[in-house]
Amino acid sequence: MSRSALFSMLVALPLVAAPAAAVSFTSVAFDGPLAPGQSMKIDFDNPHAPGYSIVGGGIYQGSTPGIAAAPAGNASKYMALLSGKSAALTMPYGVGSMSVYIGSIDTYNHIEFFGSNGFYKKISGADMTSAPNGSWTGPLANRRFYFDFAGVPISKIVFSSTGNSFEFDNIATGAVPEAGTWAMLIAGFGLVGVALRRNRRTLPRSVAA
Repeated sequence: MSRSALFSMLVALPLVAAPAAAVSFTSVAFDGPLAPGQSMKIDFDNPHAPGYSIVGGGIYQGSTPGIAAAPAGNASKYMALLSGKSAALTMPYGVGSMSVYIGSIDTYNHIEFFGSNGFYKKISGADMTSAPNGSWTGPLANRRFYFDFAGVPISKIVFSSTGNSFEFDNIATGAVPEAGTWAMLIAGFGLVGVALRRNRRTLPRSVAA
């Protein structure tokens, strides 16, 4: 393979690999702080941020046994989805990250992410925590989740549940990293590959006696 062909392959590799791992997340117990660069968009107590919309679900305050449980420590309004219901969050532009406070996580809670170029990813409550047991108070079932989309602009997020209920509040988003940042990162991968190839050529070779 020619040097130019190898360089092109190394540069293109991150572009091919990124969508497969576009949704990653971390979480903290209860309603933690927003991630750097994020701002609150929907809290169900005030008007949504301009251009943001969430359709479906019901707005609750406090807990109603068998219907909805307020996320632990949350005395404000929140959204809950009953069995078979969903809510679609749409944004005026693609976002690069999102965080949300989810309460009493159950295995039958789901979040779907829709992004550019047909990107799609679905995760369940079982993916999000080791204890998706619907606890109203436990730190493993009441957590703020921080989702990162690895530069893929996400334009729609759908929350759904196949059982009572799915409760969440305080949705924040962050912008997609600037194109220049990703270009520098991709170029860096390519230069590292070329440097490694060049170093291999200059290593001393042993000479047979």
